[in-house]
Amino acid sequence: MRHPITLVLPRLEGITLLHDGSWMAKCPSHDDRSASLHITERPDGRVIFHCHAGCGGASVVEALGLRFSDLKPDGCESAKAEPAERNARESLRAVGHAALVVATLCNTVAAGKVVTEKQAGLAGRLATEILAAMDAAGVRPAVAYERRARS
Repeated sequence: MRHPITLVLPRLEGITLLHDGSWMAKCPSHDDRSASLHITERPDGRVIFHCHAGCGGASVVEALGLRFSDLKPDGCESAKAEPAERNARESLRAVGHAALVVATLCNTVAAGKVVTEKQAGLAGRLATEILAAMDAAGVRPAVAYERRARS
């Protein structure tokens, strides 16, 4: 049987094994100076990521050079469902966090303050994650509908 965790761990830096058997590592999706990526191996062998800096699972998987299907063992029942594997609550939490970070950065700009290149990059990645979550849910932003209506 293939164990996806053996594909993931060698691709990460700054790995620490936690007392519960999960790991922390530097997130490959952003310039991580300290470990912010939590990696869990589920009982069925699936590997789950959570970046405490706000990077979405899709950007982490891409930065590792993997696909979501690589995070599931062969024959895993859930292996048929490709990237929309987070439940609605987790997706809303991630989108909500991303939206708050982007809104905070927008308020910083509106107040006439300078946003660092790192902050601007984070805002761009989070906006991409929000759009990816909307695509996975089959929802399009209102702006897209407005553009089509004008055409």
